[in-house]
Amino acid sequence: MVEERPFGTTLLALFQAVTGVIELNLGILMLTIGNPLPTVFPSINTYWVGLLMIVLGVISLFLGRTLWAGGASNWLLAISLTLIDVTIRIMLPVTYGTSWIAFAATLELDIVVLYYLTRPSTTPFFGGDGIRSVLSKFKIEMEPRMKEVRFTLRLVRKSYLSIVGASIIVFYLLVALLAPFLADPTNSLQQTGDPNMMWKDIELQATVSLEPQGPSAAHPFGTIQNQYDMYYGCIWGARSALRVGLYVAGGSMLIGLLIGIFASYYGGWIDEALMRFTDIIFAFPGLILAMTLVVVLVPMGINRLDAVMFALTIVGWPGYARLIRGEILRIKNEDYIEAAKSVGCSDLRVITKHILPNSIYPILIVFTLDIGTVVLGAAALSFLGLGAPPGYADWGQIIAFSVNWIYGSPSNPFAKWHTFVIPGLFISLFVMGWNLLGDALRDILDPTMRRK
Repeated sequence: MVEERPFGTTLLALFQAVTGVIELNLGILMLTIGNPLPTVFPSINTYWVGLLMIVLGVISLFLGRTLWAGGASNWLLAISLTLIDVTIRIMLPVTYGTSWIAFAATLELDIVVLYYLTRPSTTPFFGGDGIRSVLSKFKIEMEPRMKEVRFTLRLVRKSYLSIVGASIIVFYLLVALLAPFLADPTNSLQQTGDPNMMWKDIELQATVSLEPQGPSAAHPFGTIQNQYDMYYGCIWGARSALRVGLYVAGGSMLIGLLIGIFASYYGGWIDEALMRFTDIIFAFPGLILAMTLVVVLVPMGINRLDAVMFALTIVGWPGYARLIRGEILRIKNEDYIEAAKSVGCSDLRVITKHILPNSIYPILIVFTLDIGTVVLGAAALSFLGLGAPPGYADWGQIIAFSVNWIYGSPSNPFAKWHTFVIPGLFISLFVMGWNLLGDALRDILDPTMRRK
């Protein structure tokens, strides 16, 4: 029979996992859109706190995984991670005055104590042979994983597509993270109060009105209609693109995974009902359904960009559900799945430990490819006037502003080339980076191809 972990340890592991996910989301929000909770985080440096929140989230997830796995060597790792976690959490309120994080640090100490109290009494505190034995055991346990990691890194070095794609994505990540330094938001804050809104050159607007101006020292990428600074829009547009792409693709993947897993694993009427609902969503053209949802949601008081992300998520999840359902139907009757069931593994354990690890790779590949597709969809909605609010730093909206200026004049038809070429390059390279990375991941991660 499979040894069951104590119920208290299971709860603590789940608590750490949820905490890690929340902290990761808060960190990403702080780095992309600014302060998401001004009442909880009054007057903080969102850039550095966002980075620290991401670190805390990763540590919490590792700690949750450690608690879930159990074992003497994992216990030592749990202590180390907790000490790091508590240290960072204590430093935050001292630096930024966020006292609620100091309270969270006490929860970490409680987790370690409760974990020790809920462990089986037959398990020695340090494995019975001291710390050196624990470290040696931990090294032996990690060796197969490290061998697989080294093999994966060799494949990455051999794949030029993965290097090029990853380099492009890293470039955009750096642009998004360093946006406040690459494009100073002072003018935008003075005019709109929101750093995500493009700023206007008031003097040019008074002189030449709407007509875009070419690149200059004051405006490296030139201006677009209404004299919005296009350099600022393209740089801060990287944040908008990453936010939309990651949130929509991630949300679609999560919904699709849950529905596809339930439908394929349990089958019967559950499968029939969920798949017919999926077929209903598939029956509508994706862009038309997204446009309809945005038109319905915006008058209800929902932010336009949030409405776009919600609409694209509703349109996107059925593909993930179909894909994971097919993968699980392919492997759920394999011998190792039946063996896990026969020794008493719960459905949750069978799904998380045996089915998902052997069926998740196509989902991850589609996820990377989908990020670029989502950004194109959001740009299309912005181009049609249904996306981000006017003046928002969004590549699709910048191109929409160029519609009246694509054809300059009979004597110089490409006089306003910068209004559509520069934002078009930003979108094209962003999508190409994710597509190249997705193609490379297929060869690197797919277990049926990686050893060929």
